[in-house]
Amino acid sequence: MSDPSPAIPPAWLSALVRDVDQAFAVTGAATPGWDDPHPDRSALEEEYSRCSDPGKYRILDARADAWCEVLARQGLAHVTNARGARWMDGVRDPDAWWRVRQLNPSTPGGLTLHLASTLVDGQPFGVDVGVSAATRPAVHLGSVPDCGCDACDSGSAELLDVLDGWILSVAAGGVVHARSDAASISRTAEGGWQADGMGWLESWLDASSPVPRGVRRWIGSPWHVHAH
Repeated sequence: MSDPSPAIPPAWLSALVRDVDQAFAVTGAATPGWDDPHPDRSALEEEYSRCSDPGKYRILDARADAWCEVLARQGLAHVTNARGARWMDGVRDPDAWWRVRQLNPSTPGGLTLHLASTLVDGQPFGVDVGVSAATRPAVHLGSVPDCGCDACDSGSAELLDVLDGWILSVAAGGVVHARSDAASISRTAEGGWQADGMGWLESWLDASSPVPRGVRRWIGSPWHVHAH
């Protein structure tokens, strides 16, 4: 379940995306985008059981490259290659990742971002996004694409926006993820949220609200010292 609540991102985040777009013109030169294959019709039944061109999703790894390049160049994060343990709520084992980039923010108290490029049927596919904190293990926030079949394909622009949104949520700071034993909720781009399970509350993402008994939060500082 998600709530696409609109919000205006800080100016430094908007500027960051523009820099990533410029870097992506280079990193994504060999991974072209594509339009929604069925903008004016419903998906066909047979499209639900196939992925006719899984290689096109390499565009997401190229976008992650652009993010890593810009964040490192601007001194906002230190990027390392990592192979960690299985994430909480992870949708696959670590051996289904062909590379994992760990982005440790330069700002003290910032959350660490994990970008794991996935393998499907032994071939590069999409990107799993996770977050960790000094006292919290890595937890899965989302996978892009979340499905990958032809029926669910709405074009590359939407997928890139989803990936950008997860990265921006972590970089913006605040409570990015909260969970109990029965439910979890994560902050998405532009003030929205995505939840799973039973009994979650949107207030879990409000840093000014007390942490309920049995709920853990992944909360961090913004990745930019001048953020406000």
